Amino acid sequence: MFESDDVADVRVPDSFEVLYRENYAAVVGLVYALSGSRSVAEDLAQEAFLRAHRDWTRVSEMDRPDGWVRRVAMNLARSWLRRLRSETRARLRIGPEGAISTQHADLGSEDFWREVRRLPSRQAQAIALHYIEDLSISEVANTLGIAEGTVKALLHQGRARLHRELAAKGLVDHEL
Repeated sequence: MFESDDVADVRVPDSFEVLYRENYAAVVGLVYALSGSRSVAEDLAQEAFLRAHRDWTRVSEMDRPDGWVRRVAMNLARSWLRRLRSETRARLRIGPEGAISTQHADLGSEDFWREVRRLPSRQAQAIALHYIEDLSISEVANTLGIAEGTVKALLHQGRARLHRELAAKGLVDHEL
């Protein structure tokens, strides 16, 4: 019995390393689409993988450990965005002395992804998973832990809102 425990302990880092190696860049890309910041995306992806490593015994038993890491990373991005919005509101209340640095303002230079980041978080997550990760409706539902019908609704609502916003800025035709 002791030998099998040793074997399991030896395999765990290898399995985690494979998960990390095969998914790190994709998780960074996903979080970048949601945050607009490469450095934030790298930090949050690292944190998501750290949490997976810390709880690897449980995570490794899941059907899709990579989906779990993506869900954690998206939740961390959502928390980061909430915190950024709260800090921004607080700085605006403070006045000119507490003016917001442009560090976060210009990070998402692509108009499309800037608009995606303005969507409600679930819509932004569904769009990022579907279009960046190229996940199917079913895979998006599994990653987010929601029903497929909800994913379809989120994608529809998100695309419609994106179209309206981009059309208002003259970046796409007004007609669908």
